[in-house]
Amino acid sequence: MSPYLAFFLFLLAAVGLVGLIVLLNGLLGPRVAASAVKSEPFECGSRPLQQRNVRPLSIKYYPVAILFLLFDLESVLLFIWAVSAGNRELATLSFCSFLFFMGVLTLAFIYLWKEGALEWR
Repeated sequence: MSPYLAFFLFLLAAVGLVGLIVLLNGLLGPRVAASAVKSEPFECGSRPLQQRNVRPLSIKYYPVAILFLLFDLESVLLFIWAVSAGNRELATLSFCSFLFFMGVLTLAFIYLWKEGALEWR
């Protein structure tokens, strides 16, 4: 059996299962019309057209989240380095690129630490 045939059989089974679930939902699902309350927009427990106390949102979370994503990418690049380090022809080059990358990352981390970007104020 060719690998493409197995892929297309799996794809056909997945599409068939989704179609079967949608069909069964249409046949066996509830037929009650939505009430007026359920068709209104809902926003955090209050009606959106109602006057409310509007406060600016705090953005303390976003810099920390962005920095986490940047430093989290390090693990992906370290995995790539670990895979390429097994190759004897590229061992020296990959180790040098690893040291350069870790140096830049360490300098960035020290800079952010000194600037106070990692503190949750």
